[in-house]
Amino acid sequence: MNLLCIEHLCITISCFSLAIFIAKYAENTAQRVWALFNCAVALWSLGALLAGQSKIPEQAIIYWRISCAFSIFIPTFFFHFVCSYFKIKNKFILIAVYIQTTILFILILFCKPFVTIKFLFNSFYYFTSNPYLNSTAIFWWLITFMAFYKFFIYLNTDKKVNKPYLIMFFAWIIGFLGGASTFLPCYGIMIYPMWHILICLYVGIITYVIFYHRLLPINIVIKRSIIYSLLAATISLTYLLSVLISQQLFRQYFGYSSTIIGSIIIAIAFIPLKNTIQDFVDRFFLKATPMEMAQQNEQLLKEVTQTERMKSVAILASGMAHEIKNPLTPIKTFSEQLPTHLDDKEFLLKFSGIINKEVDRIDSLVQELLNFAKPSPPQLKETPIHQLIEQTLDLLNSEIICHKITIDTSFENKNILINIDPQQIRQALLNIFLNAMDAMPKGGTLSINTSVIARSACPAKDEEATKQSLVIKITDTGCGIAPKDLPHIFDPFFTKKDSGTGLGLSITHEVIKNHNGRILAESELNKGTTFRIELPL
Repeated sequence: MNLLCIEHLCITISCFSLAIFIAKYAENTAQRVWALFNCAVALWSLGALLAGQSKIPEQAIIYWRISCAFSIFIPTFFFHFVCSYFKIKNKFILIAVYIQTTILFILILFCKPFVTIKFLFNSFYYFTSNPYLNSTAIFWWLITFMAFYKFFIYLNTDKKVNKPYLIMFFAWIIGFLGGASTFLPCYGIMIYPMWHILICLYVGIITYVIFYHRLLPINIVIKRSIIYSLLAATISLTYLLSVLISQQLFRQYFGYSSTIIGSIIIAIAFIPLKNTIQDFVDRFFLKATPMEMAQQNEQLLKEVTQTERMKSVAILASGMAHEIKNPLTPIKTFSEQLPTHLDDKEFLLKFSGIINKEVDRIDSLVQELLNFAKPSPPQLKETPIHQLIEQTLDLLNSEIICHKITIDTSFENKNILINIDPQQIRQALLNIFLNAMDAMPKGGTLSINTSVIARSACPAKDEEATKQSLVIKITDTGCGIAPKDLPHIFDPFFTKKDSGTGLGLSITHEVIKNHNGRILAESELNKGTTFRIELPL
């Protein structure tokens, strides 16, 4: 396999991977067109790869037809992406561009004069210049310049241009320059077509933008060190290609024996160069070393988790305000009547007992709130689970009334005790209840059912053991969850809410997991969602 084929193999794999990745997370037309753009680049590169290794002229010309035909869609998809991403209204121009692109696609595939080839660099068949191909090249460049012009105009007119847009702009320039180097040999400029590899650099930079600047809704915790690894891999790939290119050049101009010398020179220079580039990447792009980034990421996760917890505390405090008012009523009554009953021992004895009881109740409520706000490792103790569920619902009573939600409970054996951390399970339940209320802004029914089931455990000594689990089913009649989103609802930072952090259900999942239980979700759009929690008894 020659150097041209190795380059196009790298481009094909990287662009296809990027296309699939973007398509998976695409949420709008611009992102879907972007996926098509990368797919077109990959298909162009695949055709060039097959043509570069073909030794039969008839086969080579077929593959170059395929390559050139798909290349004509590259600027078109780029133009469409720019118009859609920046909401530029060019409907009629876009339709005209697609019609012209389709016509050229058909002509390149089926009209022989459009693609001609010749044998270059004593290595492969390459397409050559002709009047028909020149007209195609003019169209290619025209649409490319139109797209970059509109992109550039947007960057200049919008005073609040984000850094990702600037990086994307330069990444596309690098990618298109790499692709444009394809035309050099076909116009008689005998420079080995090795600059295609710049397209892989475009893929690396775009990947950096996607992960580091959250350009796509990737709802998983991604350490910034991944970017470092990707860029380090790009450096290593560059080294490999440098060795291959040096072999090609040294063999061509100095003979085979000089190839080894060239490889040794590159190998010696690579280590300090690699360290310098990685240090530059750390400081300029990532603003920190990999260890510092890992520490920052861990601290960020702790802060966001604590923010989610404090959000729950605020809601709990609102519910507790109502609960605290109840014991304050007899205390206030006693204080008002005390001046007139100073000599009434029966009155003093009766109300002193009531006051002590109500003060203890307030103290207990406040202590629960403090314990809930303070993160701590699970502290398991026998807890009446149904009482815990009812208490959590009571704390949300004002929210439930405000949302016009009906509560329907059905508990099996209300006296069940379960070995859990009550504060953590309370938070897990609270997160699900709050999500259910958000899903029913116009009211609905929230059903909580419990049952005890037998579950199979790992057999011990060839005997099948069974354990019992408490199943808590929480069902709402809300808007439901889209099928494509359902597998990701427990991923950190996954949210469809404008004000959400996306950590509520992730924390719930972690809490249940730490209790050796499991949580599952079923949902149907516009009908509701059911969460099923299984906790071992």
